[in-house]
Amino acid sequence: MTHDEIEEMLGVYALDALDPQERQEIDDHLASCPRCRAELAAHREVAALLGNPVGEAPATAPAEVWDRIASSLQDEPPFLPPLVRRGSRRNLALLVPLGAVAAGLILVVALLAAKVGDLSQQVSSLRHQAGVTSVLLDPTHRTVALTSAVHPRWRTTVVISANGEGYLINPSLPALKSSQTFQLWALSRGRVVSLGVLGSHPGGAPVRVQPTMTVLMINAEPLGGTPVPTTPVLVQGTLPVGL
Repeated sequence: MTHDEIEEMLGVYALDALDPQERQEIDDHLASCPRCRAELAAHREVAALLGNPVGEAPATAPAEVWDRIASSLQDEPPFLPPLVRRGSRRNLALLVPLGAVAAGLILVVALLAAKVGDLSQQVSSLRHQAGVTSVLLDPTHRTVALTSAVHPRWRTTVVISANGEGYLINPSLPALKSSQTFQLWALSRGRVVSLGVLGSHPGGAPVRVQPTMTVLMINAEPLGGTPVPTTPVLVQGTLPVGL
């Protein structure tokens, strides 16, 4: 290979995407060509930046590296008939702009992040299901029905174990605005206390009941919840004595 051909292949060489024979030819050339060695070092800096692990602080590229990248993206790719006739896999890599490579890496990271988020939701759902099953299998568990006197179809059920830990299941509640969330309340010694926000889909939400609590209630509050109720109760139910 000529000096110009090797110089065009240094980017692919830095990514270790050549066959052994091509790599050996470039190794031999690099031993006697300081210009190509310097160019190779720049390519490896860029490759290291693109390969920076997710979650770590990104490295800072030297100004001359980014200048070289910008220049290469603005220029038209050279016509390389000798390389095309060779039929080597390096042809495709040489014609792919660095910007496309970076975009591909960003897409891969985004897809992986989405997959991790989906798996996290599945794990959370399985934990809730396991928790509900555990409470239902406890022979001492209690079931509390929360209903509405105004809208008979609005109702939900809370299953609670002997230690006060439970879950909200089978909710049938009105649809909320995007700016609202369901919030769970309890009446304890004459005071209404918040037991936490439930989101817009409260099925499987954990509940913690104290012995002093006598009534459970759910209403709709602004996102994030409120320290005291600001809207009417949607459903409510009386807790068994001595729970």
